[in-house]
Amino acid sequence: MKSLSAAVKRLREEQGITLREMAKDVGVSPSFLSQVEKGKASPSLATLKAIADALQTTVGNLIGDDPNNAADKLVMTENQRKSFRQAGNGIQMFLLSEPNPHKQMQPLLFKIAGNAASGENTYSHYGQEFILVLKGSLEISLAEKTYCLKKGDSIYFNSSTPHAFKNLNKGETEALWVVTPPSF
Repeated sequence: MKSLSAAVKRLREEQGITLREMAKDVGVSPSFLSQVEKGKASPSLATLKAIADALQTTVGNLIGDDPNNAADKLVMTENQRKSFRQAGNGIQMFLLSEPNPHKQMQPLLFKIAGNAASGENTYSHYGQEFILVLKGSLEISLAEKTYCLKKGDSIYFNSSTPHAFKNLNKGETEALWVVTPPSF
């Protein structure tokens, strides 16, 4: 969380963007953005993605990945995975590859606590997504349609379709998530 808050503030200031300007672009209040920069608030995945977009970077770069050290790293062991936990909503996201400005997809591992969800609202962005449920079950809402995926099921969709997700289990659900272009 500390690296995230420091990165957001540093990049915003380096680009000469005020708290008000960025808050308006992201769709949050300036006070909430200030709390994120101080490490006192944790943004939702959709808000974190909007912050990264406003700063012309990726979520991976915001949480501490260094793309300059990744060029020769082809293998990532389980204990080298970087994670980002959203406080309070029960979603933990693991980066499954090193950042690289030339890669065209971003593989992620999501661990979603029982009954946790991506948020109250759907979100959309440029790109495409592929999800494979590894454990548990996951509800994916795409526009007006809902899909219930269980272990072994997968889905592929355009990220421009408003979407949201929710763990249908009381226990943890795990899913392999591939996003293109890389945004995390």
